[in-house]
Amino acid sequence: MRKKVSMTKIAKLKRTITRQCSIKRKYTTTFKDIKKYFKQFNDVVFNKKLSAFGDVKIKDLSREKCLGQVVTMEWARKGTRYYTLEMLPKYRTKRDFLDTLIHEMVHLYQMQNLGDTGGHNELFWSFEPKVQRIGLRL
Repeated sequence: MRKKVSMTKIAKLKRTITRQCSIKRKYTTTFKDIKKYFKQFNDVVFNKKLSAFGDVKIKDLSREKCLGQVVTMEWARKGTRYYTLEMLPKYRTKRDFLDTLIHEMVHLYQMQNLGDTGGHNELFWSFEPKVQRIGLRL
């Protein structure tokens, strides 16, 4: 049986995000914030069904021309996969950081929980209404 997320949890998270993102200044990425928001987003958007990333790296991604990415390592002989989250050291705003984190979490959910390729396909965009409910965008 699937457990529904209460509207108070959604409203509370949306209020927190709105408050945190009202300040328009550069944001410096921290492991503490990644862990904190991963837990909150996992609870509200993914019903606690998302396992944590195997590793988290804060690094310059200018060569890849992206704001964040999920890197997959696969061992065919063992049949296992390892997912690494890579995020930029700095973002224009905290909202950009949060949008990027939830975006990469959707990719992780696609690959880890649903066996999908993790691309920007119909499955990926099906998460947009859930993400918008908490005040973020994919």
